[in-house]
Amino acid sequence: MIDTSRLHLRRPREADVDAVFAYRSSPDVARYLRAGPWTREHTESELASYTTARFAGPGDELVLVVEILETGEVVGEVGLVWLHDENAEIGYVFNPRFGGKGLATEAVGAVLTAARNDWGFARVIAKTDALNASSRALCERLGMTLVATAMTTDGRNVEETTYAVPASTTP
Repeated sequence: MIDTSRLHLRRPREADVDAVFAYRSSPDVARYLRAGPWTREHTESELASYTTARFAGPGDELVLVVEILETGEVVGEVGLVWLHDENAEIGYVFNPRFGGKGLATEAVGAVLTAARNDWGFARVIAKTDALNASSRALCERLGMTLVATAMTTDGRNVEETTYAVPASTTP
């Protein structure tokens, strides 16, 4: 669906379950995610739903797995939720084993560009646990601006930051 110089972002396949489960079940990764650690069964169910999910209007979500072009290894996911009107929320999770190579920056940046240029979203936000320094740094590298910090209302009692790509810029 989206290619960069090193990555291919595409809809999930059944064959991706093991790779996604490897990082989604890790406590070190899941501590920053709303859903917490995933079981293998939950991973299978989520990926199956992402495979054919609509992305045509508010409430729809597009999730793309990120694979390295050269090796085909799945290193993470980037998702985009259509919030309302011309606004979307981007989310991402990556296997820390592949950290420090700029892959997350490349993948999330490509989806942000597509969100603005191809899908016509005027504003894209990202929400992240305030303690997740890597995620916050990623938002800042991509030119996103911190617009809010608040406690979550979903029962996790976590301070969450909201970043936004202003309507007049593209990463």
